[in-house]
Amino acid sequence: MGKPLVVLYDGDCRFCRAFAHVARRAARPPGVILLPFDDPRAVRILAVLPADARHVSVHAADSRGLASATHAFACILRRLRGGGVLLHTGAYRVYPWVAGHRNWFGRLVPDLPRPPMN
Repeated sequence: MGKPLVVLYDGDCRFCRAFAHVARRAARPPGVILLPFDDPRAVRILAVLPADARHVSVHAADSRGLASATHAFACILRRLRGGGVLLHTGAYRVYPWVAGHRNWFGRLVPDLPRPPMN
C-alpha cells in the first residue's frame, strides 16, 4: 500500500492551513502526514535545503526524496481524490502564482486551526 506522503507547509499561513485541511480530507490511502514548518520533524527534513528556501513554498517528502513548490504540489495532487484531473489539465502549474498571493487568498478562506498532524 505504500507510505503516507509527508507534506511540509506554513502553519502560520491562513490559506496554507485551509489547503492542509482539504488535503487531509481528500487524501487517498496511504494518506498524507501534515507537518507545519516549525514541527521538529519538519525542521529535520528541511535541513537539507538552504535556509532561504525552507519556508517559501510547500514541500513534499517520500521515499524518493524531497520535492518543493510546483513539484511538491504535483506530488500532493497525486495523493488526493480528484487530484488527477488537476494534474492532467496542468492546473498545478499555477502554484507559483497562488503561493505568491497566498496572503490575499487567505482572506477568502475560513481561519482554521492547524489540522491534526496524524
